Amino acid sequence: MKTNPSRPTLSGAERGPPRELPCSSTGHLRPRPSRAAEISALLGSSRYWALSDDALKDEDNAAWVLSLPPDAQREWLPRIYWIRLVDRLAENERFEPGARRFARFFEAWRHLRDEGVIDPAGPFSRELEGIRGAWLFPDAAGAPAAPPATAAMEARCSAVAWDAYLSALADYNAPNISLATLHEHDEMLWRLSGRIFQLVPFLTDSIWDDVGEFGRLDQFLNNLRDLQEDAENGICYFPADVLDAFGVDRDEVLLGRCHANPGYTRMMEFWLDERLPTLRAQAAGFVGAPGLHPSLEIMRTWSIRRHARIERVMRAVDLDFRRFPARYWAEVRRDLAGRRAGGEQTDAGRAERVQRWPQPA
Repeated sequence: MKTNPSRPTLSGAERGPPRELPCSSTGHLRPRPSRAAEISALLGSSRYWALSDDALKDEDNAAWVLSLPPDAQREWLPRIYWIRLVDRLAENERFEPGARRFARFFEAWRHLRDEGVIDPAGPFSRELEGIRGAWLFPDAAGAPAAPPATAAMEARCSAVAWDAYLSALADYNAPNISLATLHEHDEMLWRLSGRIFQLVPFLTDSIWDDVGEFGRLDQFLNNLRDLQEDAENGICYFPADVLDAFGVDRDEVLLGRCHANPGYTRMMEFWLDERLPTLRAQAAGFVGAPGLHPSLEIMRTWSIRRHARIERVMRAVDLDFRRFPARYWAEVRRDLAGRRAGGEQTDAGRAERVQRWPQPA
């Protein structure tokens, strides 16, 4: 794991594939890792040349998954792995465009979606088989089966969300991406993490839209966390109309020179004091939703705590995103170390509670 996760790294496929995941399509549970630190090994966080080594990010986002019992892990881990895989493949196109890894995955997915066919010799055939098993309901012979109506609806919704997420990755990982308006910015948040959160397991129709709004909020805060990393890679997601309104130049952000501009401080105050509360209000339906599956409750609690830490640290460094990474990731490491040292009992209790939760028929 790199000391500074904001730096891009040549951490490509030469590091090998991730550890075997519990497979939701076969029901076979492979060995469970013993420590939360190994979530990054399961998710392939350091594979391919991408914007950064995401090992510490993935622990910060998803270490809680390893506190779940095997049945719940079987549903969560493959989905998170597929989401993280295509995200890294899309970023990899910036650095190794000739490899066309994301483009080949997208083409293979569309072939599966439209024709129901997977090339067994394709580089992502294993992942596509798992996706088909989770969302396209094959029978033993590999042909589309006829699941119960509720399961069919959930699968169709997941397949639509997955397709939309892949399209968004193609659009927003394009070189020199820029956003003209705040509306375009909020649409980006929805198309990325809004759709990601609609892919998690144990959702019900009543919270489908609400969990997407929570995903929109999550993407906003992740972008805030990654301001320095993105600037180093020539990425600025602040929309032009917001930059112009506060007299901030895009190049000032990319070169890390915006902090001397008083308009930057006013812009960040607007970002944290007006935009962030607006997105939190839009996500209130999921934040306050009762009767969630316990694994969703754990995810929600973990995410809200991470959101609060991002905001708190950004304010503590006086909105200076150059100083943010060192302080934030030091806190994450301390928090994860403390949880490994003293959190086993709490995690076991949570896992027992999830194990007792009635499963869908």
